[in-house]
Amino acid sequence: MSKKFEEQNINMEGITTKNIIDLINDSDWRIRELVAQQGYGLDKLINDEHWRVRAAVAEQGYGLDKLVDDGHPIVRAMVAQQGYGLDVLVNDSDRHVREIVAEHGYGLEQLIDDESEFVRFSVAQQGYGLDKLINDKNWYVRIAVVKQGYGLDKEPCVRVAVAQQGYGLDKLVDDVNCAVREAVAKQGYALLKLINDPDKNVRFAAAEKAIDRYNVTVAKIKAGSNQVLESAT
Repeated sequence: MSKKFEEQNINMEGITTKNIIDLINDSDWRIRELVAQQGYGLDKLINDEHWRVRAAVAEQGYGLDKLVDDGHPIVRAMVAQQGYGLDVLVNDSDRHVREIVAEHGYGLEQLIDDESEFVRFSVAQQGYGLDKLINDKNWYVRIAVVKQGYGLDKEPCVRVAVAQQGYGLDKLVDDVNCAVREAVAKQGYALLKLINDPDKNVRFAAAEKAIDRYNVTVAKIKAGSNQVLESAT
């Protein structure tokens, strides 16, 4: 609900709640947005000419039944963020709005076939339809599938991207592609194994990571020893 002056008449160094509410009529949309973000004047600001102000109103959870049909996609996206009107917004023309609907786990059976790879990515992140999305035409979507722990992608570049994000290393360490194993080594995984890899680039990545870890460990041990000596003196 929109806050009312009668509910809270705060006076701070001469600035009252009424002074804040009066700012809903300011000519600068940024100021009106600030007022909306504080939850004041929402019953008026819901009709503001600037979409940023109306988005701030939606963020307050006010007037969602009206703002669900707003002409600006960011406003509708904010409505979706509140989990309101998902049955309508699942068919929104803007892919950002549909992404948010998918993030709420709504309409996944429909959105799995969405024209936007970003929407299908959101569907995969929900763990839905992985057996289908593993064969998606877009590698970005397939990465999301593999990160869910479902299968390994047929394209090495996708498996490299997955390894670079630290996923599926226990499987990718034995990958037939050396670039994938190199990516695993750079994650610091199975270094004792990969330091003996038949590919020199994999061995180099593993050796570099192993030496780096060794130096860090030695530095910590030395630092600990110095602290012990200092406390003893």
